[in-house]
Amino acid sequence: MANFIYNTGAARMWSASSGAVDLLADTIKVMLVTSAYAVDRDHEFVSSAAAAEIVATNYTGGFAGAGRKTLASKTVVADLANDRAEFDAADVLWSAIGGATNATIAALVVIKEVTNDAASILLAYIDTTTGSPGLPFTTNGGDLTININAEGLLQLTTV
Repeated sequence: MANFIYNTGAARMWSASSGAVDLLADTIKVMLVTSAYAVDRDHEFVSSAAAAEIVATNYTGGFAGAGRKTLASKTVVADLANDRAEFDAADVLWSAIGGATNATIAALVVIKEVTNDAASILLAYIDTTTGSPGLPFTTNGGDLTININAEGLLQLTTV
């Protein structure tokens, strides 16, 4: 599966109404999922993907779980040379993930965490099998760092 922004997630990022997503002000996190997730661009809430969240030592999944990492140093900029807007954040680190219990990470899922998984919003699916640095990754007790591309984590290209 290729990388994409979920349909409803995109609509919420463009909206100013109730339920909108503010990439800079809202709690935006990354969760790790296995290939058991039946990916669908029409999924709206984290509850659709939560059952496929990885199970590994030092990764606590689920709503407000320590495995889901909050994105820091978030920015949104206009890249005039490439005719797009870019959402960027600092690299994400999971320390000593796996070891006693391991999992193979198939994708990163970017979410807006709200009050529970049934209300938290799916924003983007980043397939780690299509060339993300150092992935796919099977946990082994070592550190996992997701190096966010210098061109941003998410891009909106203008036409």
